[in-house]
Amino acid sequence: MFCFGLLQTHASKMSASWISLTFLCTMVCMWTSVDCWSYYYSNKTMNWEQARDWCKTHYTDMVAIQNQEEIAYLNDWLPKKPTYYWIGIRKINDVWTWVGTNKPLTDEASNWAKDEPNNGKTTQTTGNNEDCVEMYIKRREQTGKWNDERCGKPKTALCYSAACKNDSCLYGDCVETINSHRCECYEGFYGEKCDQIVKCNKDEVTVPDKGSVNCTHRYGDFFYDSLCQYSCEEGYNLSMTRPLRCTASEAWSDQPPTCELVQCPGLSHPDRGSMTCSDPLGLSSFQSTCVFTCDEGYVRSGSSSDVLQCEATGNWNASQPSCNPVQCSSLTELENGFINCGDDANTKFTYENTCTFSCAPGYKLVGSETVTCMSSAEWSESMPHCEAITCQTPEKEDHLIVQCSGLESDLRPESTCSFSCEAGFELQGEQTIQCSGNGEWNEVAPTCKAITCQIPEKGDHLIIQCSGLESDLRPESTCSFSCEAGFELQGEQTIQCSGNGEWNEVAPTCKAISCPAPEISPRGVVSCTPSPSSPPSADTQYPLGTVCTFSCDEGHELQGDLSMECAHPGQWTSTSPTCTAVRCPLLEAPENGHINCSASESVYNSQCSFTCDQGYSLEGLERLTCDHHGNWTAEKPTCKEAEPPSEITAIASGVTVGGAVSLSGLSLAMWLLKRLRQKVSKFELNSNSDIEAPPQVYKNSTENLL
Repeated sequence: MFCFGLLQTHASKMSASWISLTFLCTMVCMWTSVDCWSYYYSNKTMNWEQARDWCKTHYTDMVAIQNQEEIAYLNDWLPKKPTYYWIGIRKINDVWTWVGTNKPLTDEASNWAKDEPNNGKTTQTTGNNEDCVEMYIKRREQTGKWNDERCGKPKTALCYSAACKNDSCLYGDCVETINSHRCECYEGFYGEKCDQIVKCNKDEVTVPDKGSVNCTHRYGDFFYDSLCQYSCEEGYNLSMTRPLRCTASEAWSDQPPTCELVQCPGLSHPDRGSMTCSDPLGLSSFQSTCVFTCDEGYVRSGSSSDVLQCEATGNWNASQPSCNPVQCSSLTELENGFINCGDDANTKFTYENTCTFSCAPGYKLVGSETVTCMSSAEWSESMPHCEAITCQTPEKEDHLIVQCSGLESDLRPESTCSFSCEAGFELQGEQTIQCSGNGEWNEVAPTCKAITCQIPEKGDHLIIQCSGLESDLRPESTCSFSCEAGFELQGEQTIQCSGNGEWNEVAPTCKAISCPAPEISPRGVVSCTPSPSSPPSADTQYPLGTVCTFSCDEGHELQGDLSMECAHPGQWTSTSPTCTAVRCPLLEAPENGHINCSASESVYNSQCSFTCDQGYSLEGLERLTCDHHGNWTAEKPTCKEAEPPSEITAIASGVTVGGAVSLSGLSLAMWLLKRLRQKVSKFELNSNSDIEAPPQVYKNSTENLL
């Protein structure tokens, strides 16, 4: 269904048919919910600039021709104007351009009349170029075609209202059509409004071993143009570095890459050396480590390190070393003598090469006859020298006094040297030596040793402070002693070094400061921290800082401090407490009764028993015990006068009436029961019994019987 209209604006009258057509077009547009592209033209003529301003003011812009169908439609519906119509195309920088879209006119979309554009066929003066375009409507020849024309000429403005809106095509270009518009979707989008996006399968984006992937999404998770960039752990390289891209074909641009272990170039064992490699991940790969060692007498060269590690870059951290022989220092010429180191000039001073020495006649070799270049790059011996056969002047050691016969610079055979020491030193060796015929002394020259005392032995916990260095304790030097905290000195506090190198006193020792065992009260308990595992005795000693805590047995209370501490100088901070028995209030005999207690004092666990006089009965417990709280186990009992036996009298009377028992017999029975009750009332428990009296009150059995 077509949905466009051709309207004439700013006209004085409008025919009924045009009104009907406009109304019909509007209704169809509303009914189909399709945006219309409508055409409008002016009632007056104007130049091209005015025409465009008029179109942009009242409508969208000057008309832009889309296709031949649109041209045919306009040619059919527009009224003929002698000046024809301006359309929205103009030459800009010598390029014919659609002014509404700022896009150049293509050859395929051109609709020029024959031999047009020609710029008037004649040379125009400046400012009169034919840079604007008119369209021939209802012209006898070349109808609907275009002609370039001077922009200042008056013509009818041909305008349009666009069907395309801002939201017509979400991801695409809106293209105006005769009846409506269409959407030309951008790559990766589809749908009538280009609002549908191509999506790729996210399950195809797999994470490689030793790698990770990070995806960024421009339009949504794994939709078109999503990028997934891969990376590898250190020491691994991607098989492909470019990211995976979700393409418009719903496929990823590449297969997921893999992470390949970085490989370093292979290394070889050096001559006269060895190579030990550790390859945790693979041979000569990332984190591989090779340690190079040279044989004895050979040193590393050509590398800054003897440990090479394969780095994440695929290169070793240093160049491979080689092993070259150790080079000893060059030997100088021997004065009055000769040196022979072999014929090879390149190896004469290298490892394991030997040089021999000899002297000219009249001289003797002083030193080793041969020297060898060792693995330490040093000669095995000092270089000898040749000298006239004489004895060398004895070396003047510190504190040594030398006296020789003749000049010291010319000590011939038979010459002698005598030695002595300075004060405070003693001679070590022969006092006199003699020069022999071969230019050697018959004895080694002696030395002088300082007279010193030995460093005192450092006993346990002993602190020593000596005057001067401990390694040079000369006569008159002193050493003072003290003990670590918690210990006391046993012996002299200061000793002195005598002239013969002996101390004047024996070095002291340190004894731990302790406290004697605390006194423990009878019925008392002591607990010490730290304490001996066995119960303390009179010989037990407690170190400083020991804390003893006291408590008492049940029924006794502590008199004194709860705890005490062993402090300097080996004394307790307080005296040991005592334990005294808990006391109960003093009890007295009840009125018309008696009391009998197991102890003279009312102390813990003591018991008191109660009895009543004849004719009285005990109300309460017969025995009370003093408990560990200092309370009696019950209230003190009382003696209550016994009630007359009325019931028995009645029974006796009844029996007498019946003739079965006489009154005298009943009196005898009553007397026997009374005596039995008196014996029971006087029963007492042993005072040492630990059994507490029951809480309830028990009456005499005779009372129950009566």
